[in-house]
Amino acid sequence: MTTALPALPPAAGPAQPPTAVTVALCGVEFGWGSAGKLGAIVHALRAELGDRVRFVGIGSRLGREVVRGHGVEEWHDVDLTDARALRTLVDERALDAAVCVLDRAAAVALEDAGCPVVFVDSLPFLWTKDDLDSLPLRASVYCAQLVPGLPGPAWPVMARVENLRWVESVVVPGPVRTGRELRRAGERRAVVSLGGLLSPLLDDPSAYLSLTVPAALDALAAWGTRQVTLCGNVPEGFVDGLTVPAGMDVRCGPLGHQGFLTETAEADVLLTSPGLTTLLETSTRGVPVVCLPPQNISQILNASFYAQATEAPVAEWPEEVFRAQEVLDARLATASGDIADGGGSPGEDAALELIYGGIERAARTPAPVRAALTERIGACLAAVEREQGQWTALARLVGTGGAAQVADIVLATAARRSTSHRPADLPT
Repeated sequence: MTTALPALPPAAGPAQPPTAVTVALCGVEFGWGSAGKLGAIVHALRAELGDRVRFVGIGSRLGREVVRGHGVEEWHDVDLTDARALRTLVDERALDAAVCVLDRAAAVALEDAGCPVVFVDSLPFLWTKDDLDSLPLRASVYCAQLVPGLPGPAWPVMARVENLRWVESVVVPGPVRTGRELRRAGERRAVVSLGGLLSPLLDDPSAYLSLTVPAALDALAAWGTRQVTLCGNVPEGFVDGLTVPAGMDVRCGPLGHQGFLTETAEADVLLTSPGLTTLLETSTRGVPVVCLPPQNISQILNASFYAQATEAPVAEWPEEVFRAQEVLDARLATASGDIADGGGSPGEDAALELIYGGIERAARTPAPVRAALTERIGACLAAVEREQGQWTALARLVGTGGAAQVADIVLATAARRSTSHRPADLPT
């Protein structure tokens, strides 16, 4: 049986009291990780200034509903190549600073338009020399999120960043689950999160969903799961074609940021594609997690970080889909002219072609891969039952204070910029 989750509730109206600081927000259109981080930063800024901070959203269509629940009511779609329009927005809204999460083009354009930018880079481990020209190396402040390890190709890139500040993981703080026992088999609850699902080179995520979701449901059914919340940017109508195991209730629909955190806090386990923000947020709260197979390059590395930190198994793709090491090697080895230009670097395009091509081919005859994934996800669930996983380890490794650290940096940046606010209006 499948039922629809209720629609997201309307957000509260904009705050009436005058504000002391006006901050622009934008996040890259790549999954929901940037929206989660924007939400965490907004939460931290509200904690500092309350209603005296006003937010102006730019772009970020995919994540608007996630961030909107934090009180961001004003959104603008601006052509970043239209310097005059962007400058007009900066002036008319009296922007004191901007927070850009991974949106490299927006960061550069806003700086050029006269708005100081705090760029938040949650993937510093991902960059190679091919990314140097697109990164906002001269942003007013470049906040790089701490990671368990920085691969060799990323070192010279980060060395070129001006005004670099390393920050802890950018997450919303929350209570840590301690000593909670699993529900009995037959009564268990799970959340399956697929994230934003889209990227610049992928318009249709149905192949990934057709392989992973049935396998996840079958494995959860064998584990004794009665209720599953399926969330993420799932295309409309996808759930109508699902064959739900007997006795399982599957609820489907979008969840706001707080709604997701509430659902996972009540679940026995979270099955998720390994987006870094999701892994950090759940690690902060000690939620048992099973990493589903990766959707993109960063998720390959995220799953590896998570497995090493928690000592828990992850569900990897069978080799006939793709081999993770081949993807990573292709990203570093491919030269210009080896592949048609897909909009990124030649190595990135080649690596994504291996990922997306392998998943698409497997989806044409899905039964063998689904069976393999069901077995692998089942093995991960068995490890959860054996308590084989140090679920807070990743967050403990990189810290959880990044949102507050970024908020302080934003306020300091705004104070330097502002000529109309008294110093007393801002925290010292």
